[in-house]
Amino acid sequence: MHFIHAIAPGAKRVFVGIPVDKHSRKCIGKLLKTIKAPQKDIRWVAEGNWHLTLAFLGDKPISEVENLFRLFAETYQQEVPFQFNLSKLTRFPGPGGRIIALTGGSTRPMEIIFQNTVELLQRNKIEFARKEFRPHITLGRIKKAKQVRTSFFQQTDIKLDVTKIRFYQSTLTSSGSIYTVLQEAQLN
Repeated sequence: MHFIHAIAPGAKRVFVGIPVDKHSRKCIGKLLKTIKAPQKDIRWVAEGNWHLTLAFLGDKPISEVENLFRLFAETYQQEVPFQFNLSKLTRFPGPGGRIIALTGGSTRPMEIIFQNTVELLQRNKIEFARKEFRPHITLGRIKKAKQVRTSFFQQTDIKLDVTKIRFYQSTLTSSGSIYTVLQEAQLN
């Protein structure tokens, strides 16, 4: 179990996610060079913030978060590392969506990691945004979706190495979110 950063008192905006490995970041960077145009209507996500969200918890009191810390690493310790195929670049959640994302069809290993996360949160009686799980990595956000006509659709074959799960804190700023890793669990 790795405690990366101490939590200060009060409520924190937190989520559980999978970081993007070094090789995948490089592949995504190459892909973005071909599509990334300086458009004022798109806010591109900083490379250091790329991740695949498993569960967004929102603002939670520190007491709830501390309980997760005790069980976080053991929740994932039985799982083995795997690769997840990011098969397309597209607007998300649909053709007129405000998010530019890399997506992939859910696989058995990804579903297991997701279910482990859900069970961890349920055991700790933590409510979270429970939507259909559609694995994706957000690369950009479109301010006014109707004004941007580009679909950004492109087939890809980027393999995300899933070797660790992180518990993040998200701090909102005027220039975008800042993510701090609070805890990390290695897959066995």
